[in-house]
Amino acid sequence: MKPYLLAISLAAGLQAVAQVPGSPTNAVPTVPPEIAAKFKSDEERNGYVLGAMIADDMVSRVRKMGYDAPNDAISRGFTEWVSEKPVLTKDELRKVFSAMQYEVNKKAEEKRRVESEKSLKEGQDFLAANRTKEGVVTLPSGLQYKIVKKGDGTEKPTAEDSVVCHYRGTLLDGKEFDSSYTRNEPAKFALNRVIKGWTEGLQLMNVGSKWQFFIPANLAYGTNGSPPRIPGNATLTFEVELLGIQGKTTNAPAAAAQPVVTSDIIKVPSKAELEKGAKIEVIKSSDAERLQKEKEAQQKK
Repeated sequence: MKPYLLAISLAAGLQAVAQVPGSPTNAVPTVPPEIAAKFKSDEERNGYVLGAMIADDMVSRVRKMGYDAPNDAISRGFTEWVSEKPVLTKDELRKVFSAMQYEVNKKAEEKRRVESEKSLKEGQDFLAANRTKEGVVTLPSGLQYKIVKKGDGTEKPTAEDSVVCHYRGTLLDGKEFDSSYTRNEPAKFALNRVIKGWTEGLQLMNVGSKWQFFIPANLAYGTNGSPPRIPGNATLTFEVELLGIQGKTTNAPAAAAQPVVTSDIIKVPSKAELEKGAKIEVIKSSDAERLQKEKEAQQKK
C-alpha cells in the first residue's frame, strides 16, 4: 500500500469508528458536560478527538499489515508531520515505506511457504492413515470418501447439473471454515463450478445420501489456499448431504467455490481512479455476500 493510500484508508476508517450502533439517524449528537470540562475550548476538544481516532485506527491497521514499529515512534512521526516539523521529506518517506513494504511482504511470503509445506505434509500423512480405516474408499484421483447415510433416491448428478445440498467444511484440526447448516439454508451450485473434489465426489452420490469427503489439496484450493480461512496445500474434510438435483447448467469452466465473506472489505481505488474522483468504499460482509450471489445469478442468465 502506497503512503497516500494508507492515509486515505485511515480516513475511511474514521467513519467506521464514528458509527454508534443503534443510535437514531435523526438524533442530534451532544457532548456530555463532563467531557467538555476536560478541554479549554471546542476546537481543542475536537482536535484531540480527531487525533485520538486517527491514532486508534492507524495503530490497529499498522499491526494488521504486519509492520513492527513502537507506538512512541508512530506518535513522533504523526506529531512532527502535523506540526510541519518532520525529519523526513515526502520523497524520503516513500523510499522508507517501500523498503518496509518489501520486508513485510518477504516475511509474509516466507511464513506462507512454511505453513504451506507443513499443511502438505500433514495432509499426506492424514490421507495415508485414513485410507486404511474401515469404510473409507480411496479413488484413483486421491479423493477419499465414506458413506455416512445411504439415500433412497436413484438419480445421481452429472458434472453439468446443479445440485442442492447441505454441507460442513473443516480443516484437519477440526476448525470449521464454511457450513450451510450454520446459515440455516441449503446451498445450490453447479458441479462444474466448484472445487474438483466436489465435482468428482458428488457425481457418485444419490439423492438423500450423506457422505464424508476427504479432499487432498490438489483437488481443493491448491497451493494458494483460500485466505484467510484455508491455508495453502490444505487437505479438507466435508460432510455433504445431497438434497436434490435441479437440472443442467451451461458448460462454463470450473471455478473454485468462494467462501462466505465474514469481515468488512475496504475497496481502495487506484491512483488514476482517485484522480478521476473515485471514492473509498467500505463494503459490509453481509453486502459483500449478497453482491457475490447476485453476480453469480447474473452469470447464469
